Amino acid sequence: MSTLSHTAIIVALIIPIIIGLAYIFANKEKGNLIEYQKSSNYEFVKLSHGLTAYKQFGSKDNTPIIVIHGATLPSEGFIGFCEGLGQKGYWVICYDQYGRGFSDRPKIKYDMNLYVTQLNELINYLSIDNAILYGTSMGAPIAISYSNKYPNLVLAVGLQVPLVYIESTMLSIMKVPYVGNILFHFFGISFIKNRVLEWPSGNENQSIFIEKYIEQLTLPGTEQSILSSLRNVGSKDFYPSYLNFSKLNIPVHISYANDDDEIDPASVQRVLEVTPHAESFIFSGGHGGGARIVPEIINTFTKFLTKTLN
Repeated sequence: MSTLSHTAIIVALIIPIIIGLAYIFANKEKGNLIEYQKSSNYEFVKLSHGLTAYKQFGSKDNTPIIVIHGATLPSEGFIGFCEGLGQKGYWVICYDQYGRGFSDRPKIKYDMNLYVTQLNELINYLSIDNAILYGTSMGAPIAISYSNKYPNLVLAVGLQVPLVYIESTMLSIMKVPYVGNILFHFFGISFIKNRVLEWPSGNENQSIFIEKYIEQLTLPGTEQSILSSLRNVGSKDFYPSYLNFSKLNIPVHISYANDDDEIDPASVQRVLEVTPHAESFIFSGGHGGGARIVPEIINTFTKFLTKTLN
């Protein structure tokens, strides 16, 4: 065997070792989850897979609305929205999914069954018989999947920039064992962090929220939970779930952006085509454009609820 061949074999053996060591020692998760949870003003309940953080707005005597956040933005990003709904005469519950915000980060598979089970256990804990569900982005198929499984418990559904399916080369790569782990470890969290830093931070409250949002990305278990959810939820085609939901005749309102660069508006329009009883509201400003028109989103949705449930 030539010297060149020996060198090639040695390099082929060394490179994976170097990458593996870099993967181990380049650990960016330095935070303390317990201390982070203590710093919040949330309530906590121990569910089957760990602590779930939640916050309530409005009176428990009113009709409950449960707000379900998306893949990376935790419930803190929806506090203004939840407060606004509470002021409209609803009992509003914002909660953090496992792996996000102030909730625990169990080392398990983050799939739709986990999210539906967590939501159902929280609903049972709060002794809610019927609820309105409001899901944003990845939270939308969670609301739809829950409604398909427990249709008698759902009064109405609101969806904002709903995930239906995403055609993405990057998501496909993330699903590859080891390769996806390494790429997400070195680039995934940094990409999410940089995207957050581009958000407007003109006031003190927004600046504090951005700081806390970035802090939660450093908590142990966050990387694994986000990657697992991208593989097992974010990369799925939920059109069949929306199709099943359309047959239930549960009142549904869909708000979406006509210039969304993360979720193809055509995928949402396809859902609307098979759900003739749905009402829709179109805005601009991209995937996060709804955050800039929160009062308008609240008014549109609550008018819909008044019309359909009263």
